Amino acid sequence: MKKKIILFFFLIISIFTFAQEFDFEGQYKYARILSSKNPDSSEIVLNKIIDSAWKRNLPEFLAKAYYLKSFNSYLRSDAEKSLDFADKALTIAIQSDYSIGKALAYRMQGTQYAKLGLLKESSASLRNALAEVKNNNTEEGHELKGMIYNSFLILLNKEQYKEKAYYSKSAIQEFQKLKNVSRRNELLISAYTNMGYNLSEVKKFREAKPYFVKALSLVGENNYYLRANILNDIGFSFSKQNKPDSAVLYYQKSLAIVDRYGFNEKKIEVTKNLEEAYAQLHDDTNTKKYKIENLKLKDSIAYNKAMAVNKTLSKKEESFNQQLNESHSVSKGLIIACLALIIILGAVIFKTLRLRKKHKEAVSRIYREGISPVIYEEDPQEISEDIQAKNTSTPTEIKISPEVEENILQGLKIFEENLEFNNKNISRYNLANTLDINTKYLSTVIKKHKKFNFNQYINHLRINYIINQLKNEPQYRKYKINHLAEITGYSSHSAFSLEFKKITGLHPSAFIKTLDEIS
Repeated sequence: MKKKIILFFFLIISIFTFAQEFDFEGQYKYARILSSKNPDSSEIVLNKIIDSAWKRNLPEFLAKAYYLKSFNSYLRSDAEKSLDFADKALTIAIQSDYSIGKALAYRMQGTQYAKLGLLKESSASLRNALAEVKNNNTEEGHELKGMIYNSFLILLNKEQYKEKAYYSKSAIQEFQKLKNVSRRNELLISAYTNMGYNLSEVKKFREAKPYFVKALSLVGENNYYLRANILNDIGFSFSKQNKPDSAVLYYQKSLAIVDRYGFNEKKIEVTKNLEEAYAQLHDDTNTKKYKIENLKLKDSIAYNKAMAVNKTLSKKEESFNQQLNESHSVSKGLIIACLALIIILGAVIFKTLRLRKKHKEAVSRIYREGISPVIYEEDPQEISEDIQAKNTSTPTEIKISPEVEENILQGLKIFEENLEFNNKNISRYNLANTLDINTKYLSTVIKKHKKFNFNQYINHLRINYIINQLKNEPQYRKYKINHLAEITGYSSHSAFSLEFKKITGLHPSAFIKTLDEIS
């Protein structure tokens, strides 16, 4: 019994949860279908979508719903609302980085701007729309690209037939890529109608007729806006063929639909066409009738359009002022940055010049006087040997006879003259062995007479030698540091550079560069 009660409550909760689910995609498609039948009915569905999308934080459906509200307002010739809803859609799409939403909003902006005569703004918006979906080859991408191509037609005049043909064909090609047959046919209706209209404009009536036939075969009885559009464009084709009676017939059929369902934007076009058709028939009464009706319609929405234009231009002005202020801020920032850069650059130049002066002074001194003797440092190896000697025997002071000392000095003289210090394998032990003395005697004599430990002695000889070569043999200045290190017996570029800088105060390359300048 307990299990049955739990199961019962589970079913109740499941049913309640299911009832709470909202089919956004299905409802959006339904609202879109209603837009071309009855915009007022579409609005009811769209308001539900917006309410649910806000609650569930679904920006994609919010953007699409506001786009469709913009389209509905466009059909009613409410330009101000149309642009307001398009702006809302665009803001939401940008915030959520939803490219389809951005493309829809830009496309609606562009279409409405064109109707307001803001052709430059229209072109910019439509190009923005196309940029958002240019590489999108999904169903939505193809659909939107086709719709945008159709919208570009509004910007073109009769003389721009080639451009019109390009956009019309491009729209048809995009729509034909759709796999959803129902949606594909629905969109192809407008594309075929546009193609028929464009061909009629340039009096290619035979070519235009098949497109109108295709459009009529696809449009449903309940698709009122598209049907009214086709009938109006067929009427236009007959008018261009100088068949005003047939034109009037189709215009009247179109008018009946737009009048009934409140498609005011299309109604303005149809009444104007009727005025012209009756004028061709020399029917002054009806010509006057539809002229007055057309003017009334235009007057009724003129204020709204003027407000929309002013609002658009005001936004542009605000945007321009904002950009100007940002530009000023950026300019100030750039000026400050430039000043800071100049100060830093000045400091760097000053430091560089000072360093170069210091280098020149150092090199000039070495050039004139040779390298200065370094301060004597105890050789770690010698210290180690001393410690070892102290641990193994009683330390005694090293006494060297004058005769032995003189022999060692003579040996060192020959060693220096023969440049044996550049031998890579030179060591205290090797040199002592060559002079036939012990290492202690050698170190003692070098310390007493040369004021160096053994390593200092060798390094000093090597660096002094290479400096003399650089002074007296200009070709040496062209050698790489690696080669100079090799000449002087160093095992590496870094070991040579370290000792060179330690003795001269300059890196070898800096020394050579400065030497070139002063010599």
